[in-house]
Amino acid sequence: MLVSSLYIWSILAFPSRWTKIAARGLLTPSPIHVAAKSIFRLDSHQHRSTTENKGVLRSEAAASSSPSSLSSSSSSSLPVPEVYMEDIRKFLGPESKANALIEHFHIQGWRWHTKSLVRDAGRLHRLALKSDVTNAETLKDATDYVVGFNLLGLHKIEETLFFPWMREKLTSVPKKELSSAFSYVMDKLENDRRTVDHLGRIISRNALLACDTNQPESDRSNAIIEVADRSAQLQDCARGMMYIEDKWLVPAIADIVPEKEQKSFNNKVLRKLGLLDSRLHLVGMYEAIIEEDDDDSTKEQELFQRAIPSISRQLIPRWKRKLYEPKTYMLE
Repeated sequence: MLVSSLYIWSILAFPSRWTKIAARGLLTPSPIHVAAKSIFRLDSHQHRSTTENKGVLRSEAAASSSPSSLSSSSSSSLPVPEVYMEDIRKFLGPESKANALIEHFHIQGWRWHTKSLVRDAGRLHRLALKSDVTNAETLKDATDYVVGFNLLGLHKIEETLFFPWMREKLTSVPKKELSSAFSYVMDKLENDRRTVDHLGRIISRNALLACDTNQPESDRSNAIIEVADRSAQLQDCARGMMYIEDKWLVPAIADIVPEKEQKSFNNKVLRKLGLLDSRLHLVGMYEAIIEEDDDDSTKEQELFQRAIPSISRQLIPRWKRKLYEPKTYMLE
């Protein structure tokens, strides 16, 4: 297990050196998706479809993606019923124990990726507030990164790997009431993820409209306002998801799933995310962690130090300068 983890992180740190070795069969990651060019979504029947549009999520039919279609659902869905919360509370024990369990959770990158999306959605909102039709192309570039890369990368992992795995582990507990409680929470989380995905598509469509010089200037200005509003809603919904994950699901996974199995699954997630994209995501995660100014920030930084090998941490400044800043400078 240790050898496997070090191997994957070595490839992350030196992708050009290891690409040919991986191709010869020593490592068998799933195909690396170019996040800026391919997207997937979950429709009402949970079928996945993809398209290429250079980093912009495709628009849905006007009826399903109009601004009014999310007026009542974008901030998050209904709260978890108290009866289910109580079942999970009893299982996790005192809050201090549940908080301590986070340190025994070994898929921290998923948590930090969500944290990174919350941060980026807020930054996109602030950029949209000070944008106009004269610099709409810059807003579109920012949207391509926040929605077409960061949100896409997170949802690719959640839909195809993490949520199915987490549901399987949490609902396999012997107690029927507890299994039902976890199933309900997972249903809520997946519903919120679909809301975030829908908001992302609306944001991307409006960012494109804002750049379309063939459209009336008033329509382009309204599109920028729409980007600002929807990115704020996206941030709120993603923050709500993060609360549910940290309070209920992360401690439960840490308690139910052996640490060795968690680490093995984490390696699978890294391979799925892609060696090149992982470097960008890692910088975004690190920036989200160090930007926080509270007691939790210190704890997260300590977890980051333990979870990410030294060689990769040392390369973060270089990756930030060479890879991250050229794509996100407008969000600063």
